[in-house]
Amino acid sequence: MKITDIDYYAEYTNSRLNKISAKIKMPAVFLLVATVVVSANIYVLGILYFILLLIIAISSVPKYKIIKLSLYPLIFLALFLFSIRNLSLETALIFIFKALIASTSLVLLIFTTNYIKIFSILSRFLPNFIVNILFLTYRSIFILAKTFESLVDMLKFRGKPSIKHPVLFFQAIGNIVGFFVIKSVQTGENLYDAMKLRGYSDNFDYLKNRRV
Repeated sequence: MKITDIDYYAEYTNSRLNKISAKIKMPAVFLLVATVVVSANIYVLGILYFILLLIIAISSVPKYKIIKLSLYPLIFLALFLFSIRNLSLETALIFIFKALIASTSLVLLIFTTNYIKIFSILSRFLPNFIVNILFLTYRSIFILAKTFESLVDMLKFRGKPSIKHPVLFFQAIGNIVGFFVIKSVQTGENLYDAMKLRGYSDNFDYLKNRRV
């Protein structure tokens, strides 16, 4: 998915969520994420995720695109879960719900709120360097998502190893993850160098003057 698509949905989608002020939506998302961090009750987490899905279902938002983008964190979560010994099903579901609730709420926010308004609010109470990091990370996510999709397509074209051959399968997965990490670092460096050449001076002053 291109970042221009999300910018379009955030600016021109005529849904009730789009009409709600960013000053209301951002604290709501913050409280939701904070609840997810401190809660370890699988039933509470399950209900919260169900409510998010219900909001998406009854809203005039691109449902499939939001759900698809919110599932990306599960790729990295799977690597973490595989590293835990004696992992119970309940614990795994708790981690999965936590990741899905956080990602879904944030994706829903950026699909219904202009990103300039989001970072304008953040710049009022966060240090400049943190806002810069978040801003550049946001712009880079979609480049990296496209890179990951290309890697998956490449794996399919070359013949994806079957799970019946676990050594070859996990070797292929490891190669993709390793290449993806290296590509992510390289993409970040190239983006920063390009912005420097265009006059970037480690600050986005115009965000502070943006009306929300």
